[in-house]
Amino acid sequence: MNSTIKNKFKKILIVIFYLVIWQIISMIFKEEILFVSPFKVLEKTFINLMDIYFYKSVFATVYKILLGFIFGSIFGIILSIISYRFEIFKDFIYLPITILKSIPVVSFVILLLFFVGSYKLSIYISFIMVLPIIYLNVYEGLNNVDKNYLKMADIYRVSLKNKIKYIYFEELNPFLISAFSLSIGLAFKSGLAAEVIALPSYGIGTMLYNSKIYLDTANLFSYTIIAVLVSYLCEKIILKILRRVLG
Repeated sequence: MNSTIKNKFKKILIVIFYLVIWQIISMIFKEEILFVSPFKVLEKTFINLMDIYFYKSVFATVYKILLGFIFGSIFGIILSIISYRFEIFKDFIYLPITILKSIPVVSFVILLLFFVGSYKLSIYISFIMVLPIIYLNVYEGLNNVDKNYLKMADIYRVSLKNKIKYIYFEELNPFLISAFSLSIGLAFKSGLAAEVIALPSYGIGTMLYNSKIYLDTANLFSYTIIAVLVSYLCEKIILKILRRVLG
């Protein structure tokens, strides 16, 4: 048995272990309204998979959060490059970046509700949460680029394209992967929190809120698991694309 199969087998055993613990806890509580069994959650999930509203809600959430994530990443990278090139710009942007990084998500959600509709709120919230993470990591990565390599590249008249590919990308690789891995999870958490408060017509956050209102614990668990799986899949896809781009 090779190491890959062993690792997969180990992961399956770990999942089974936690499912057993979950089942035991549900048997202790007995009341489904307090803690539902994994079998009931699985049943609800299959029922949800037959509902067109479920697919529309999942698509709406993923679309809006990824849109905010993409724009937050683009702006974060652009701002970090400008800060790297111009010290005065970095000094001016330090305060807004610190504010974006420090203020609780709920404060942004409540404030933005006055200016944007409930449908677009999760886009803006994801954008706000992602931007400082990408900015700080990329800026740190740029500062870690070995200046001797850059001087040598200038001496040998290496093109800007090759500088970016063979010097900057090499140094930025771990910083970008770390930033994207952290920010995509945060984007989903904050985006879902925004949906729970804003209650758009379609969204996983709206379904979570309705589950709470109707004391539907099985659906609450089902939607939460779906949200985790969607976030996990998006993270894996984005990181795979990023690694391919970075070579």
